[in-house]
Amino acid sequence: MAYMDPPTSHRHGAIPAAPYSMRPPSPPSIVIPAPTLHSANEHIKIVPTYEKVDPASLSIDDLKIITQNYKEQLAQDSALNWAYENRRVAQPILDFLYLGPSSIARDRQWLLKTGITMLLAARDSQMAVMHLMAPSKVAQELGIQLECVDVSGYNELIRAFPSAVRTINDHMLNVFRGQRISNTQMQVEDGKMAIPHEKFQRGKVLVFCETGNDRSASVVVAYLMSVFGMSMIESCQFVHFKRFCVSLNDDLRFVLKSYEDLLSAQRTVHRHELDCRSTQTNGASSNVQKLKRGIEATFDEDEEMGESGESIALDHDRFLDRERFVPFVDMVDEDMEEESS
Repeated sequence: MAYMDPPTSHRHGAIPAAPYSMRPPSPPSIVIPAPTLHSANEHIKIVPTYEKVDPASLSIDDLKIITQNYKEQLAQDSALNWAYENRRVAQPILDFLYLGPSSIARDRQWLLKTGITMLLAARDSQMAVMHLMAPSKVAQELGIQLECVDVSGYNELIRAFPSAVRTINDHMLNVFRGQRISNTQMQVEDGKMAIPHEKFQRGKVLVFCETGNDRSASVVVAYLMSVFGMSMIESCQFVHFKRFCVSLNDDLRFVLKSYEDLLSAQRTVHRHELDCRSTQTNGASSNVQKLKRGIEATFDEDEEMGESGESIALDHDRFLDRERFVPFVDMVDEDMEEESS
């Protein structure tokens, strides 16, 4: 065994047992796989359902109004006929939600032709201070509502997502309800309201940032997760199919994943609260003691849900008989091993 001089970076007579870095460990990358389709011409289809929505954020009637009675949405791979110039225009992610660059928000002809009723700018806070990327003049001329989501970095988006989603939903509901006929004798059921169809104009929202590929795209992904109950992976796939040039880096994916976990927790808590209130209304006792589950209970649930004994055993093995690892080794021990060899 050849003797090697200890590295000059050793401290207090110890050397590292393995290569290491002083920076904090990086989380693993979140991979967005291509959707599994049988053919290139096949569509991704999403159908909204109230079972996947946080009941505290939207009522069932509001969801029916926004989605036009659970109308399905389709997305075909835009890479099949994508051209470089397409990044300079906006694409309809949903039949009422568009995504594009800031330049398209100043295109009066396109805004009028498309029937956009609200502009939502996702911009850096510094641009807000300098009053940049806000086409207020165009919005004022065309009578279009203008809203902004100002964040100084990607990490602030997780706090901005709920406000952006609520802004879009409120606008869609206000546009719809603003066209009702004043007739209290007419019945309103299943999201259908007394509105003259020949004059009805549905709300349409354009979400944009400088390029239309990152910050604004994350807002649209968050909207699909919130209103359509889609996972982060499914939402990213759907948006990418609609706008091929979308680029969500690891930082944005981490933020979106955290937002997905937050939505899941809120949805679970609020539905549990509704179930509890419903149970109390039906005369059931509300003094139910809540106990924390032990790890054995989770294993029992895994077995009930069809988890194999092998997978549970593997879960146990993760914590048993791990190889002992010492991050640093004394130089004295190294010298003794060299002499003995």
